[in-house]
Amino acid sequence: MKIVHLTDIHVHVRPRLGDLWNKRLIGSTNLYLLGRERKFSGDSQRAAVVAAVAETPDVVVISGDLTAQGLDTEFLAARALLAPILDHFPTVIIPGNHDVYIREPTPAATMRRHFGAWMGEGTPSLRSFGSVSFLSLETCRPTLLSSGALPRGELARAASLLDGIDESFVFWVQHYPLLDRKGDPYGPATRSLANAESVREFLKKTNKIGAVLHGHEHHGFTVDIPSGAGPIPILDPGSSGYAWLPDQGRTAHFNVYEADQNGILDIQRMRFDGDRFVPEPGGPYATGR
Repeated sequence: MKIVHLTDIHVHVRPRLGDLWNKRLIGSTNLYLLGRERKFSGDSQRAAVVAAVAETPDVVVISGDLTAQGLDTEFLAARALLAPILDHFPTVIIPGNHDVYIREPTPAATMRRHFGAWMGEGTPSLRSFGSVSFLSLETCRPTLLSSGALPRGELARAASLLDGIDESFVFWVQHYPLLDRKGDPYGPATRSLANAESVREFLKKTNKIGAVLHGHEHHGFTVDIPSGAGPIPILDPGSSGYAWLPDQGRTAHFNVYEADQNGILDIQRMRFDGDRFVPEPGGPYATGR
């Protein structure tokens, strides 16, 4: 089975005056006055969709931050951008902290209006495609900064869902990293998962999770979590909507996995070269960026 993993696309649409309240005032200042918007590019975002479709995947995973500020207009633009994927391939989507930007009646309510068909019913959500399954968790909350937390009871519900899985390789999908690129706990606390240690301990004890897919950190990396059943790879492609910035050695990426019920058979990391996505020179994560 071929799986395309996109993350942190960050579609941005300039807000209206009435949108500029609460955290969006800070976010818009950062984006449009201080220049953060230049880190993301419509060219790379569109090229990522074209390249993902060309892979003819069996499943696409998008691990959050489809938008910059969770605006309705941004979700509309993201839906239009991703239509060639969503209309033709099974897709698993979770929200990122930028999609859950302000308080709503329920977290990610606006996002669910546009992407609910691909987000599963509640959280955690387990979706199976042949011999490969995806257990996705929504860890993002509308905090002033960028931190999140796994709600109480989520791990117990995850264990219950996993009890019903046999003969399947399971990807754990969340937005926040569990470790940094050195294998240490990911931080600082202002932009990480508050109860990440509980998740790591859960993964170490279960023998049902084969790999973790996440985003949030825009410069991709991979490390392992040790467990009784062997190391569990943690995989972050890096932002799939990053601009082509060769002077900084930065650009957009996405991953392609070949997997079956026994595990991941191959990983390819695709890199935007300013025109199109090509395999990363030297192999996945060889550039260290």
